[in-house]
Amino acid sequence: MNTQKNMNNAAAFSELWEPPPAVAEHLEQQPECRLLWAVLVDGIEMYMKYAFVTRRRGQRLFHEAEEWIMDDDLTWLCSFVNICRILGLDPDYLRQGLRHWRAKQSVLALKQAA
Repeated sequence: MNTQKNMNNAAAFSELWEPPPAVAEHLEQQPECRLLWAVLVDGIEMYMKYAFVTRRRGQRLFHEAEEWIMDDDLTWLCSFVNICRILGLDPDYLRQGLRHWRAKQSVLALKQAA
């Protein structure tokens, strides 16, 4: 049941979160930025979808997404940091938001379990 809730959170993210106006402009003017946006959204969706799963495959996918998001690799074009910078987003701000979301979801899960 918790897995289903996380999948719904990830789906809500992709459906409701629109790029900021400046990013939307990049996406309109530069088609390659659309690809980078898709990679970013996919990584964040994987993080949210699999954050609390108990199956090994889901845990592996979560850890891969988390590692990609938290890594400061500047040498790879498709690193989280480079995609954020190309799109004009603050990677640390996004990371902080994801950490906050995960902590809040953990507290809610504990309250429901009690």
